[in-house]
Amino acid sequence: MNRPPLAAASLLRPALLSIALAGPALSQGPPQSEVLLSVDWQGPLMGQQTSPNAPPITEADLLTPSGPPFLSPPALNVAPGSFLSSYTQCVGHAPGFSCGVEVDAFSFGRDALLLPDPGYTVDLLFSVDEFATGLPGSILPRSVREEAAAFEAAGDIFVTSVSTPGPQFGFGDNTGVLDGNGEGGGTQGGGLFPGIGLAEPLLPSPTVPGTGDNLDGLEVRSIGSAPGPYFFSLEAGFTDPNQPNVPVADSASNQFDPNGNPFQGADILVLNSQGQVLPYASADLLGLDRVGGPGSDDLDALVIRENGIPGYQPSEQPFDWLPGSPGGQRDLVLFSVRRGSAVLGQLDSRFNLPIGEGDVLGPPPPGASTPAIYYNAELMGLNPDDDLDALDTRDPEEDPIKDCNDNGVEDALDITNGASMDIDGNGIPDECEEIGNSDCDCDDVAESACGNTAGPDEGCLNNTGQGGRLRATGTSSVFTDSLVLQASQLTPNTFGFVVFANGMFGGLTPPGNNGRLCLAPGAGGLFRIALEATGTAGAFTVGPGILDTATSGSNPATVTVGSTWGFQVWYRDLGGSCAGGLSNLTNAWTVTFTP
Repeated sequence: MNRPPLAAASLLRPALLSIALAGPALSQGPPQSEVLLSVDWQGPLMGQQTSPNAPPITEADLLTPSGPPFLSPPALNVAPGSFLSSYTQCVGHAPGFSCGVEVDAFSFGRDALLLPDPGYTVDLLFSVDEFATGLPGSILPRSVREEAAAFEAAGDIFVTSVSTPGPQFGFGDNTGVLDGNGEGGGTQGGGLFPGIGLAEPLLPSPTVPGTGDNLDGLEVRSIGSAPGPYFFSLEAGFTDPNQPNVPVADSASNQFDPNGNPFQGADILVLNSQGQVLPYASADLLGLDRVGGPGSDDLDALVIRENGIPGYQPSEQPFDWLPGSPGGQRDLVLFSVRRGSAVLGQLDSRFNLPIGEGDVLGPPPPGASTPAIYYNAELMGLNPDDDLDALDTRDPEEDPIKDCNDNGVEDALDITNGASMDIDGNGIPDECEEIGNSDCDCDDVAESACGNTAGPDEGCLNNTGQGGRLRATGTSSVFTDSLVLQASQLTPNTFGFVVFANGMFGGLTPPGNNGRLCLAPGAGGLFRIALEATGTAGAFTVGPGILDTATSGSNPATVTVGSTWGFQVWYRDLGGSCAGGLSNLTNAWTVTFTP
């Protein structure tokens, strides 16, 4: 879809991206938001049972990620789509069969209010389908552009942070927050990337079933949120132009209002507290089905902030959804439309530009006939013809999905914007990761080799008048092998090496040593790597790649997830505190390794 050139806007800065990996040595911070999602009827998740007593999954069900296991399927939420009239006969249907209960989009009506206040920032959380490519020039790892190149964008959740909540048309970028199967498909070589439990990759194809799952609806809400009305839209019956020979059941027309009238795929419906499916906002009020007639448009993503007044009061201008607005408080409704909708290519009623599948739209202003672009696709790092499959908004009043440092910002955005380091690219800000503990220091006479005590978390006194120190940075991940050992306060201009074992004990002074060894030789004994020069600073660094070195060679160590290993540096210390002492040892550092 052709559009006029856009004025360049600043992009998010590149950084290593992925999402928090749960493990015994990671600090995950306070509880975050819960993620609810749906998938379409084409993927392999259809008909699966997530537990023996759970019904098979359908395209009408709301799912939630089940936890740390990367490849486990999502759990069935407590409210499946059983309220739909065709649900019972669709339960257990095979992948690739459009049964007629497709829920295209949903919201609980409590999405971000979108304020005009200076400094107000809103996160746009979204997904795309398998035909999306992302905006050329996108520079971020884990972006739609990168994941789509590996055919792994359709199961992921991405985020764009927007600092101006009003209508915008410009350039932007995006970064991944959650991955479909927990294994990134981009330039990071498939590194760990905590996942939702969906199958990837999903290859673009004119036929079905799909090779993977397509995330088709999304809601992120604070854990323990009060229950509210369930707003949703069903699928229209027209085919996808990219799959012209694949029949699509008209889910919307399978459902009837209380007067017996069928719904349309561009209508917004609501499930009330009595279990009734009622009309909320008609396609016409949204500026849809006006070009090609009833059923010609299909609403595909949905954001709602309900004002609490019965029925739908369409917004007439930005921010008239705020309390106290002239003419009365309106409802905030944003949406997108599916590929093949008749309204695509029509000029929108705000910017007078062709409407694309990737645009976030709002209802037409009074007197206009077409929806108004609120956020254009390019602002989110998408092409106009990238299908925006699901959308949610969150503001500072809501919890991010992942916020281990409790600063109110998605961890992925902290890393992307340079506010947090992420050495191994596992999506966890490094300040949140516990990378072991100091042990075997020499601050007590009873623990010293010859009364040569030093400070806490130091080895015994050496010929510089201080104790050698060992610390660890990076992460404890076996997969990324990014642990870094930092030795300092050693004797300058000599040599040292790293010794390690999978046990610790009280310590002993080896013959001719000014320090003490606290490593307990386990399976395979005591291991040694990395003969290094201490230099004029009396320091050296080893890693990343420690495990690769340790597990190779003639006497390889076996380092497994969950095992704890101790490290010390043994270094030359001529003229040290103890008579006849020729060497010394730092304190020990223990690490429990994670996936």
